[in-house]
Amino acid sequence: MSQPLVSVCLPNRNTFPYLQERVDTIFGQTYKNWELIVSDNFSEDGAWAFFKEIARKDRRVSIAQAPLGIYAGCNDCIQRAHGKYVYIATSDDTVAPDCLEKLVTALEAHPDCDLAHCRLRLVDEHGRELDNWFARGGVFALSSGTLNEFLHLRKAPFDGLLHLSGGTVYTSLTQLLIRRELFDKIGLFESKWGSVGDFNWEMRAGLVANTVHVPDTWGGWRIHGSQATSRIDQYGIEHERRIQEMIDHAIQATKSLLTPATFERLQTKWLTSALRLRRFLNGIRERQDSKLARRLFILQELLRGEFAAASHVCAKATQRPIWPETVAEWMFQIGVKTAVVPL
Repeated sequence: MSQPLVSVCLPNRNTFPYLQERVDTIFGQTYKNWELIVSDNFSEDGAWAFFKEIARKDRRVSIAQAPLGIYAGCNDCIQRAHGKYVYIATSDDTVAPDCLEKLVTALEAHPDCDLAHCRLRLVDEHGRELDNWFARGGVFALSSGTLNEFLHLRKAPFDGLLHLSGGTVYTSLTQLLIRRELFDKIGLFESKWGSVGDFNWEMRAGLVANTVHVPDTWGGWRIHGSQATSRIDQYGIEHERRIQEMIDHAIQATKSLLTPATFERLQTKWLTSALRLRRFLNGIRERQDSKLARRLFILQELLRGEFAAASHVCAKATQRPIWPETVAEWMFQIGVKTAVVPL
């Protein structure tokens, strides 16, 4: 196998307690042709001294300080990157020793793909493994079905359209190896939506890039109280507003890269349908403590002729998840008969 350079990008702000493990997982990769690019946001916890020491010992490490948030820090790293591939190593997370090797192998074998995706491993602040609901009930898992356990190809714009659900498809950036050219095509990360801004970039990527899923390795995500995402109300009005803004932005940002049929249907049908579906599902969620209230709400929406209610009832009757099925139907409308393909 060829050994193209991988740029491991590590943005950081005051995560010193996790840095030794983070860096150890990078130096411990079975794949050795990498560079580590650090962008530190003037940490006050000893992180900068730590980075200076590892840069002194290994010339593959490039460090810089800049007053930037996490996504601006990612962008700073990416702009300094020299590699064919980019891996975002969020500073409080971990990764399997064979992750880079297996993801590079997948992208080298599939030049039609710009993303390689792997499983996610959740741990707490002490490194103890947590139950991973995303692996069973997340948008990616539901849309993969039995292929979640196997190497498979996901054709654009399938993963991008799945973002119309309002839920993230690639749960963590640590699950992705990215072909560097994709940033030239769709742009860098936007910072204006705060800690949830990766949703926007991932939707842009999913709309235009094919993805290869590699099931036999993993990227890690550490859940702890000091991370920004722990303070998000995922069902609040403000979060929904941000989600819609990010969806609208992603569509307009990729307009020139989408087929006319895809963009036309997004503008005239799918956007509106998705919003109605999200509002309906939020209505069900608001009534989750009362089965009677939920059933009355569904009946009311059915009597109003609301297609979201009809889709929900059909999905329940056939035991098939509403979002992947809806998006697969949309893909068929633009001539993509099979969006998820075994390899």
